[in-house]
Amino acid sequence: MTSVDHTGATHPQRGKVEGGTAAHSWAADIGPGVITMAADNDPAGIVTYSLAGAQFGYDMLWTCVLSYPSIVALQLVSARIAVLTGNGLTTNMRKHYSRVWFLLAVGRFLIANTFNIAADVVAMGVGAHLLWGGSIPGLATFFLILSVALQWFVPYAKYARVLKWLALSLFAYVGVDIALQLEWTRLTASFFVPHISWSGHYLEMLLAVLGTTISPYLLYSQAAQQVETQRPQDARSNDESRREAGLRRLRSIRGDTLIRTGLSNAIAVSMMIAAAATLRANGRAPDSAASLASVLAPVAGRFDTHLFGLALISSALLALPPLAGSAAHAVASTVGWPLDHQHNRRIAFALIAIVSLGGAMGIVLAAMQLDPIRVLYWSAVVNGTTATPVMVLLVLLSTRHSCVGDLSAHWTLRALSWLATAAMGAAVVARYACRLLG
Repeated sequence: MTSVDHTGATHPQRGKVEGGTAAHSWAADIGPGVITMAADNDPAGIVTYSLAGAQFGYDMLWTCVLSYPSIVALQLVSARIAVLTGNGLTTNMRKHYSRVWFLLAVGRFLIANTFNIAADVVAMGVGAHLLWGGSIPGLATFFLILSVALQWFVPYAKYARVLKWLALSLFAYVGVDIALQLEWTRLTASFFVPHISWSGHYLEMLLAVLGTTISPYLLYSQAAQQVETQRPQDARSNDESRREAGLRRLRSIRGDTLIRTGLSNAIAVSMMIAAAATLRANGRAPDSAASLASVLAPVAGRFDTHLFGLALISSALLALPPLAGSAAHAVASTVGWPLDHQHNRRIAFALIAIVSLGGAMGIVLAAMQLDPIRVLYWSAVVNGTTATPVMVLLVLLSTRHSCVGDLSAHWTLRALSWLATAAMGAAVVARYACRLLG
């Protein structure tokens, strides 16, 4: 078995341990760009942003624009905690919070991740059906097996370099916005002025958009990558020198986070605008995968379904490893597996088990012939509903002396993080209050 990190990642260059082959690294140093943009905008994100534009026009563009500083802040806070403590978020939560709060946050996170994996597997079946026809459950099964095999035998960075060319299909939404020759000056207010409607449908969509934009797994992944990056120095450095090296590394990843998040949010905005300018403008209901694919018709013509299918498959294959890896790390920290090669072996199997469990759930959902668009949309709603406890504990950790000592996160990062947390919590409360009050 190749050496496996705490996330389920492997690093062949570090030598061998006993037992065979394990899951390869989803946390490879691939930097900003197409790969991370596609992983952030997985099929649930593609569908949710398209539905938001088709059903509410330009009224939700502000969510992706105004949330940008807070998303960056949350990821930097997550990375800072990992660098200063040498542990991921789950381990830190277990150390510094009561077991009840820890299990609440981690349990909700695992549920959301598993359902997200299930939805992405359904999306791969739908994408393949749009390309070649055939049984959606059967195609979903094939791509689940393919994803598991890739994660087990091939380093993530290696196959991601191939998939990124398919993920370029996401830029077709930018092409649609350009081809339609929109009056951009009329959209300016929608970018920066929040439009909120007191209706159950609007508030549910708002929660879904926030859930897929500020996804908790990105925070866990960010921390996990920093722990793995610094691990080779742990045995050779004292705590002080390790922290200094970590802080230097934090300065270097700010640009990466700014670019990656900006690119991801820009694509999300493009999806909303394209759906609003095509489906909503023409009074067409977004009631099927084919109707959502028609958003791409201005640039793809009769190949719109093929392009949409490629976007679903490539973004799902890129998103599944970080989804499963962050969940596997959460499981390992919950049960307290020691950091040795046996821990690495267990993490590898936990990663594959989580992908398989979520994938099996997705295949069942597909076999039940549930509307795949609703499945993907509801995975975003679940993300939004479960994110708040994780975000609260994360921001509190960044100021906890027992965790970060005197090096707490800057007040601007904390303020932006609290703003996003309050917005997510308010969206959850408003949605259920609107339902209760009718």
